[in-house]
Amino acid sequence: MNRKGKSAADKAMGVILKHPPKRVPRAKPATKPVTKSTRTRKKAAKPSPYKFWLGLAALVTLVLVVLYVELFVEKRKSAWPAGYSVYGVDVSHYQKEIDWQQVRENEVSFAFVKATEGKTLKDKQFSNNWAGAGKVGIVRGAYHFYVPHVKPEVQAANFISTVRLVSGDLPPVLDVEVRGRKPVAQLRADLKVWLRLVEDAYGVKPILYTGYSFYKDYLEGHFDDYHLWIAHYKVPKLQLEKSSRRKLAFWQHTDGGAIKGIDGIVDCNVFYGSMRELRSVCVP
Repeated sequence: MNRKGKSAADKAMGVILKHPPKRVPRAKPATKPVTKSTRTRKKAAKPSPYKFWLGLAALVTLVLVVLYVELFVEKRKSAWPAGYSVYGVDVSHYQKEIDWQQVRENEVSFAFVKATEGKTLKDKQFSNNWAGAGKVGIVRGAYHFYVPHVKPEVQAANFISTVRLVSGDLPPVLDVEVRGRKPVAQLRADLKVWLRLVEDAYGVKPILYTGYSFYKDYLEGHFDDYHLWIAHYKVPKLQLEKSSRRKLAFWQHTDGGAIKGIDGIVDCNVFYGSMRELRSVCVP
């Protein structure tokens, strides 16, 4: 049946047929190509909780370390006070092995080395320290730590048998820090025995080392013939004056100094005078 005939029939039947409208497909939105930077931005938009807590833990750890150092770690103090030009250290086995070349390069001009203590004790690093200081040109001196309950003659013999001094060395040093149970008058008498015996052995007057308070309490005015080496810490200036009567020679101003070549802290000292005056104190 042709199209015309079909239309007439349709009309005759009272039915009107319409063609359905054509559907126009919607245009798809243009999509941007996914690049590496796009993927990175997408990842950055969602920070990882793991990384956040890891960073926070690192920051807290850093803060705790800083606080620990500030509050509990002993600060290494500056080695020398102002107003002096001749610097020195005193050492024993507590400083272990020392790089004396580095010490010399750190402006150290003299060094006192522990040699003996009491009746028989000999410092186990004395030989190394004595030879090391001398090798690099540091003016060296040896000291004996005095023990009040041991006879002074025995202690003097211990020192004399251990230490050999030559021209240019500092005089022997008697280190007196404790009184013991002896009366003060007896302690002074015993100290003078040690000093006399050692002077006879080396032909030079020894140096007397002690703390400021100990000197004021027990020794002041009784050892004016001897050069003094006084320890007094945390003060801008030693509260003793050098005079014609008091032969103040050395001030140990800190027991917490820092010197290259020495591990840990070390006692630091200054000399009251020039290098020429220091050499005039030494063994001729």
